[in-house]
Amino acid sequence: MTPDAKDKQILALLQLNARLSTADIARQVHLARSTVQERIKRMEQAGLIQGYAVKLNADLLPKNAIQSRVALSVKASHFNNVIRALELMPEVLSCETVSGQFDLMLKAQTASPDKHDQLVERIGELNGVERTESSIILREFFKRSI
Repeated sequence: MTPDAKDKQILALLQLNARLSTADIARQVHLARSTVQERIKRMEQAGLIQGYAVKLNADLLPKNAIQSRVALSVKASHFNNVIRALELMPEVLSCETVSGQFDLMLKAQTASPDKHDQLVERIGELNGVERTESSIILREFFKRSI
């Protein structure tokens, strides 16, 4: 599905505030409420809208929480098994393939530096993981969602 101009307006509003009512969205995009509901449902069914999330204020989270990026080199024959194992680790928030000297880049969050160290150790022990390198995020200046 290719979103038209009205769909893009609806998406932009939902990205700013996913809790907006369909009536509020309808007023802002100059469509009937039922039309907005149908468009949102169509975009959900097409997979364009994959869910609605809560944006947390990192400044209000416990200060000992550690966010990091973990880069992995993985043997090609073990690639899918490693990804499945990573998916079962709740501390791993995302996993992406990347170009360069590593194969995968993870975003992780742990409760403390010790827990971070334990996570990286567990990841490094996975069958097929050849090398890990992690960087702890010290400060986030801004974050955008698409």
